[in-house]
Amino acid sequence: MAKRGGSGTRADELYERLRADIFTARLEPGRRLKFPELCAEYGTSVGPVREALTKLTAERLVTLQPHLGYTVAALSVEELTDLTAARIEIESLAFRRAILHGDAQWEAEVVAAHHLLVIREREVTDGVRGDAWYLAHEDFHAALLTGCGSRRLIEISQGLRAETELYRRWAAPFISENDRDPAAEHRALADAAVNRDEVRGGELLRDHIAFSTQMLMCGFALDTGLPSTPPIQT
Repeated sequence: MAKRGGSGTRADELYERLRADIFTARLEPGRRLKFPELCAEYGTSVGPVREALTKLTAERLVTLQPHLGYTVAALSVEELTDLTAARIEIESLAFRRAILHGDAQWEAEVVAAHHLLVIREREVTDGVRGDAWYLAHEDFHAALLTGCGSRRLIEISQGLRAETELYRRWAAPFISENDRDPAAEHRALADAAVNRDEVRGGELLRDHIAFSTQMLMCGFALDTGLPSTPPIQT
């Protein structure tokens, strides 16, 4: 176990800072991440930077390319489409398993996470969601899956959601929800968990992910000028 102030701790702290800067687009998609620049900007040495970038690469938020080194992951409609297809299958499976096998503690955690998300939703003004909402949103979706009983399913789901979050943060200024009611969708997911309705829960989560991706694709297309793709099939 690393001592406080050791390289492991510094690398963990740097990882959190870099991850936050990627999600807020302070480090833009496609940007090269050069060791000298990162060391100077974040006031650290090469060792912690290398450890942090390795961890971010494992989450696919950073890529390592021959002759180019590390770069922030680039965004594309094709990647988002593939990412969504994987999420629909894996997260809905994990949620159904959680509904079937999750204990009372899991159910309580889902209810608590949803309640906090509702509170954060009340704080949204003019459709602008801050970091507190994003954190509560991620915590809620993570809570839905924690009762599934499979560490690997949870880890895979977390990785896929982390990749999606990059798109969500980047496209947020361009997203229009129109007649969609995400708060109602989240409430329905929480109700399915409490009512132990695994069939409805799986269907709701599949639709929720697909609808969310369609908004992201529209926002991403507006931002980049790229055409959007056909609707995700669920």
